[in-house]
Amino acid sequence: MEGSVRTNSSSTRDPRITLFATILTMFLCAALLVGAGVTIADYIQNRRNALSVASETFKEKIARINERRLAFFAAPFLIAQQLGDTPLLRDPRGSKDPILKMILSSLAINPQISAVYAGYENGNFFHVLSITDAEKSFVERMGASAATRFAVREIRSDSGNRMETWRFLDGEGRQIAAPGDQAATFDPRLRAWYRDARAQQERVVRTPPYLFAATDQIGMTLSRAFEGGAIGVDITLDRLMAYVRSVRSNDKQRFVGFDEQNRLLAHFDPDRMFKVTISHEMRTVELATTADLSDPVVREAMQVFKREGPYELAHLDVDGAEYLSTVVQQVGRDGTSFYVLYAAPFSDFVGPLAHAAARSILAALLVFILALPAIIYFAHSISKPLRRLSKEAELIQAFQLADPIQLGSRVREVNKLIKSMAGMKGAIREVTKFVPKALVRELVQRGGSLEVGGATRRVSILFSDIRDFTQFSGEMPAETLMIKLSEYFEELASLIIREGGTVDKYIGDAVFAFWNAPQSVPRYEHLACATALKCRVALRRLNARWTEQGMTAWQTRFGVHVGEAVLGNVGSSDRIDYTAIGNTVNIASRLEGLNKHYGTGILASGDIADVCSDQFLFRRVDRSQPKGAVRPLDVFELLGMHEGPEDLRATPDMVRLVEDWNRVYEVYAHKNWLGTLDALEAFAADHPDDVVAGLYLSRVIGFVLEPPPEDWEGVVHFSQK
Repeated sequence: MEGSVRTNSSSTRDPRITLFATILTMFLCAALLVGAGVTIADYIQNRRNALSVASETFKEKIARINERRLAFFAAPFLIAQQLGDTPLLRDPRGSKDPILKMILSSLAINPQISAVYAGYENGNFFHVLSITDAEKSFVERMGASAATRFAVREIRSDSGNRMETWRFLDGEGRQIAAPGDQAATFDPRLRAWYRDARAQQERVVRTPPYLFAATDQIGMTLSRAFEGGAIGVDITLDRLMAYVRSVRSNDKQRFVGFDEQNRLLAHFDPDRMFKVTISHEMRTVELATTADLSDPVVREAMQVFKREGPYELAHLDVDGAEYLSTVVQQVGRDGTSFYVLYAAPFSDFVGPLAHAAARSILAALLVFILALPAIIYFAHSISKPLRRLSKEAELIQAFQLADPIQLGSRVREVNKLIKSMAGMKGAIREVTKFVPKALVRELVQRGGSLEVGGATRRVSILFSDIRDFTQFSGEMPAETLMIKLSEYFEELASLIIREGGTVDKYIGDAVFAFWNAPQSVPRYEHLACATALKCRVALRRLNARWTEQGMTAWQTRFGVHVGEAVLGNVGSSDRIDYTAIGNTVNIASRLEGLNKHYGTGILASGDIADVCSDQFLFRRVDRSQPKGAVRPLDVFELLGMHEGPEDLRATPDMVRLVEDWNRVYEVYAHKNWLGTLDALEAFAADHPDDVVAGLYLSRVIGFVLEPPPEDWEGVVHFSQK
């Protein structure tokens, strides 16, 4: 009987686990599933975010490289152009001492320039060399003092003999030593920079890197021909590479530049750019090519380029490590194409995101651990809310994180658990968010053939010009003018490039730029208007700085227009320039010139005002037909932005002026001349200094005395630019 009882007792034992264990097990399983889902999703999202960061970072790097390239070569280009027009330097026999101080000052403020020189058809040569640590071996070889800051060499022909003279100067331009004359062996007429400049008149020519004759350094020369000779400006490779290498965040990132002949133009390791051979005690240096590259990452990136051409982003697997790379085509100032390769380890982008994901998982685990005692203690009273919480856990696992948890319980500890779960859901939701860094200008410059020709494209154009520049240039020493103009162009050009524009050329003191070419940009009309306003603000700051230094402020006028233009390579077979031409360009230039007549600062055409009036405040100025224009043009003054930074925003006074002027113009448009005089009188009471109103007053008085023809359409014709 006892055995039977024990058997029955065993058979009636409940095999199911308790509610407490069930709730605890379900919660643990849900938490584990959520954790696994978060980990996997974080991994996938981190890869996506890392690729997005890499793509944006590469675009920023390429943009910075392009901006640094333009800024680096701007001063040497300007110096080559300015010196080529200097009469003192064009004279092969005259003394160069009057211009030496200006050249020394230019070398001092432009450390990227190694030397400036001029060669002449009679074999004469004038050479000014900037001495830095890189040139110390040359100074020692010449037997000069360690205090030498500049070296000046002159080669002159005398009775058939060519003699060479050296002078060594300190940092103040004072002569330290002057070795005796010696027979000259150097002849500038035999150098490639001289021949190339003479073959391509009226343009600055850049040579491929080569070995400098005087210092045995490797670099490139910007040269420009003049009647009877040529100017040369040297840039050493060390200076260029030091300037460009700073774009790399670490030593594992690669940067390479090469031309269409696969010759290297830049390399993160300058020693790899050249092949040096020594035969019979003669040292020969030639540019390496992409075929000579040995770095495995660069070689893999080049393989992708050979298959696909320029590309935005590629994945590389090199020796078990993952890299990302890009190759972008760019167009130089002379219209020739070259390529920029940039590569970086994938870990550079995914590393910080992985650390953030790990911290979020630890935070979620900590929340869970803190809540677990309450779950265990009150398991019997939280079954219902816990079931609902398990559904919330399923939502979290499915990454449906938008809706917050809205549950309640009379048990204080259950409410704590609900809050903890809600906090974990919110924490995971915030971790899964990622906002990439914003970038302007996506540059996909695809250069075409170097043959002459172009294509029609709609572009927005900006012209700028300095008021009374001829007077300033006559009153200012050439050295000061060169320095001041370089600072002025740097301010405008760098701003235009940052705003996605293309600086076509500098015309004396004028800047010609356009948007939507060669790369397409959205809202290019608005970019041109915004850039004009930003240039005006930047130049105010520059003028304030000049005024503090005792220099005269410059006032700049702008013209903005939009329309069809021909974009492409323009010129002859041996002299080609990438530019924009057409009536649209001419109108933009004329708009800038009309500022002088109307007393305004920024004039825009009706074509661009119609598109941009939603964002910018325009004032109707006139209906004009400038000289050379084929049709009348509505002319507007650009005053400011409706919304935006305070220094760009239109003031209430500007808005009131436009409203008051619109009422005057409405009477004028109806050819009510006496009514217009009354309206102008009322307008002048509130705006006594307005130049445009003064012009209209003189015009309307003439109309009262001698009315225009009945069919007059309000067009004012200009016979001068």
